[in-house]
Amino acid sequence: MLLTWQQDPTTTMTIDWHTPDSDTHTVVEYRPAGEEDAEWQPITGEHHPYPFADRLIHRVEIVGLQPDSEYDFRVGEYSRIRKFRTMPSEPIRPILFATGGDVRHRIEWMERTNRRAAAYDPDFILWGGDLAYANGLEERVSAWHEFLDATMRTLMTADNRIIPVIAAIGNHEVRGGYHTSEDHDSRQGLPPYRQDDESRETISPYFYQFFAFPGQPGYNVLDFGEYMSLVLLDTDHTNPVDGVQTEWLEQVLADRQEVPHLFPVYHGPAWPSVRNPDWEQSVRVREHWVPLFEAYGVRVAFENHDHAYKRTRPIRNNREDPSGVVYFGDGAWGVGVREIGRSHEEPAWYLDRASADRHFILVTIQGPHQHFLVISEDNEIIDEYPETPHGEFEKRRPSPSWIQQQETGEVTESL
Repeated sequence: MLLTWQQDPTTTMTIDWHTPDSDTHTVVEYRPAGEEDAEWQPITGEHHPYPFADRLIHRVEIVGLQPDSEYDFRVGEYSRIRKFRTMPSEPIRPILFATGGDVRHRIEWMERTNRRAAAYDPDFILWGGDLAYANGLEERVSAWHEFLDATMRTLMTADNRIIPVIAAIGNHEVRGGYHTSEDHDSRQGLPPYRQDDESRETISPYFYQFFAFPGQPGYNVLDFGEYMSLVLLDTDHTNPVDGVQTEWLEQVLADRQEVPHLFPVYHGPAWPSVRNPDWEQSVRVREHWVPLFEAYGVRVAFENHDHAYKRTRPIRNNREDPSGVVYFGDGAWGVGVREIGRSHEEPAWYLDRASADRHFILVTIQGPHQHFLVISEDNEIIDEYPETPHGEFEKRRPSPSWIQQQETGEVTESL
């Protein structure tokens, strides 16, 4: 089961679940949470084949919901009741989400970070690519089975709420990693790439089937009322950075200059912590996207791919500037970590904080304010931006007993 959004998260929810291909019953029933006497509302969706497996992907989008409200739901012919929660129409209460990328090398690493993040009761999870590490290959379909099973087991709160997931594309979702790849082992027998829906789905068959958002063409914007927009981008995986995507990005940012929380999310970093900043994708993102971020008021962007943690200094015009953009990343949710700066000829001037830690970034927005708390897989705070008086955010940390329950699996087993 996977929950996400395709339209405004304040009033909608998209529910996916996977079954054997003999089960074609694609119906969700829902009602306001806790109102056991309320009548179940049925809604019928659609189903489509699961790539390279005798399964179906069922998808239902529910619209017309109340903001910041919990609902009970059940799917298909299954009687088990779960919950989902819509987002607030305004950021009056603290809104929390956990973000990171490079999710699964070892399933135990992924599950550990998932449980750490879920313990904070985030409104949603935001992943910036490199999810199951299946590389778009048929022979690695089991990696997606494992990934999706782990997501369902661990991204659930104590009260049975499923935490929605929003995901951008990374190189490990794609045969050959990039649309320009000439990797004959992964591309054997496939037609040459063209910048169209068929080619994108051919080289990335799982991503485009499993995730209702961003959908085709692989980049999209999700607007939360009028207070937050997530701009999911594709760093040369199934679309070129430049050209049509950059033109689209400029229009999206220009239309949202009044949105107080505007977050670009993508895989390949403009300002890497591990690899050399002259790496091709870094140069292309800096050339085509970074000037747009600076021109249209982006405060923070989320990057991934390097298997480490980094926070840059605020950057504008390729130098430190208090009015510049801060770049967080670099994708180490559930993967082996790498040495900071191992490919740098000299220390990177733009890095403010960096470490080789598996982690997630807990983002809090409220009103116009943003806060970023970086938490390791061991539940240690390894960075905070901006810094607050000691203890201000300690009260939000889960109790030791809850963490122990998550670690042992007692919570999900009891549900």
